[in-house]
Amino acid sequence: MLKEPTILALLIQTYGRSGKLQKGKQLHARLLTSAGWPATTFVANHLLSMYSKCGDLPHALSLFDVMPHRNLITWTAMITGYSKCDSLAAARMIFDELSDKDEVSWTAMIDGYAKNGDFENSLVVFRDAIQRGIRPNEFTFSSLIKGCAGGTVLEQGIQFHSQVIKTSFILDAFVCAVLVDMYGKCGLISSSTQIFEETQSPTNITWNSIVGVLAQHGCGQKAVEAFHQMVGRHVEPNHVTFVSLLVACSHSGLVKQGLQFFNSMQEKFGVEPRDEHYSCVIDMLGRAGRLGEAEEFIGRMPAEPNAFAWCSLLGACRTHGHKALGELAAEKLMEIEPENTGTHVLLSTIYAGARQWEDVKAVRRLIRDSGMKKLPGMSWVEVEKKTHVFAADDCSHPRKDEIYEKMEELWARIGEAGYVPYTGAVVSNVEEREKERILKHHSERIAVAFALISSPVEKPIIVMKNLRVCVDCHAAIKLIAKIEKRTIIVRDNARFHHFLDAGECSCGDYW
Repeated sequence: MLKEPTILALLIQTYGRSGKLQKGKQLHARLLTSAGWPATTFVANHLLSMYSKCGDLPHALSLFDVMPHRNLITWTAMITGYSKCDSLAAARMIFDELSDKDEVSWTAMIDGYAKNGDFENSLVVFRDAIQRGIRPNEFTFSSLIKGCAGGTVLEQGIQFHSQVIKTSFILDAFVCAVLVDMYGKCGLISSSTQIFEETQSPTNITWNSIVGVLAQHGCGQKAVEAFHQMVGRHVEPNHVTFVSLLVACSHSGLVKQGLQFFNSMQEKFGVEPRDEHYSCVIDMLGRAGRLGEAEEFIGRMPAEPNAFAWCSLLGACRTHGHKALGELAAEKLMEIEPENTGTHVLLSTIYAGARQWEDVKAVRRLIRDSGMKKLPGMSWVEVEKKTHVFAADDCSHPRKDEIYEKMEELWARIGEAGYVPYTGAVVSNVEEREKERILKHHSERIAVAFALISSPVEKPIIVMKNLRVCVDCHAAIKLIAKIEKRTIIVRDNARFHHFLDAGECSCGDYW
């Protein structure tokens, strides 16, 4: 018969795998007080795995120090634990000291780099593993493909896709899910949907991936249809499903359906709403201009909104010109994230829209005096397996003369096609001509111009941006796509915009 500590350890393993980490921690506390707690490697391995999953390094270290045998499993668990806590140097030190590495420990290090945004080192470790005769498994490829999605390294992701096709791993539901996600995050939604449709017996992870991709690309109605198909096939949705579903409704103006989904979570599907679901509802109401309802919804929430919720509300106040509520949202955000300059930038935009230039100056003075750094707008595009990064007014590229010549040509041609600069997008009290010059040299326009002179006409142009695309650039790129007869895809910090050669955007000007 199994002793109580062993039974508890098995329960901890079950809770850890199912994500119920709090219950696992409670069992650990019970285990420590249990008579005859044996501190065996078997028991400790499960505890290490659980604490690694939740990034609780102090508990993991305490176990590591008292374990009677530090075998491959425990060392690998520590690599994962340090990686989750952003301690890659420590994870790498343990990895390098591990003498008998297997594919699991190699994958743990690859995954650690990939999840922390260091895709180059992830690739270095992978190539080193191959040279040493290690056979990658489905988890290795999943980590590498996720790294391609995080770094939007499309060409490399396509190569890994080819490699999993040559193996049986293409049949793995999780590998298919990360491929769906990777292509979606790199802008190729058609490839995402094709892989999903070819997936045999998709699990909830695979369904969540396609719903998430459709949401990010603003295909709200398709995301809703996918959700209904998922439920119709008796695949249970979870909290991740509903986050993607609510985001899809938010970005497509499907407020009525979004509210119905939110209200059905607990009652119909047994999924208790979390902070992120409440935040999505606030975002959805705010984007639709229903700011009064958003404020009432906040008042009914069981807990104070998080930073994302207040930021969403602040952005909506900027869009719809609601100064008083915007000031409240900014005040709350400053309490939660005092170092976030984005709050001050949005607030100054609201003041600029109301032509309160003294308030704009006061906010900017606050940023300067506090030593905060404003996040610069950056755009990047991948051409011939190389990523080219641009800032506003960027003259650092070797082909700058060709780029700016193309930009001048585009400026003239879209003007003939009806483009009128929206100088209200410039938060500066300067002359109109200077505002037009600033708009003309935004980073996304430079990236688009470079891609037009550098990429084959048959390939879509995919530009990534770290901030929200401005209203004026959105209008300009619609016309650029039309006059150049090219498909231009722009991903900003919230979603994708597909500018088609007919001069339209997939967002329908709602974002």
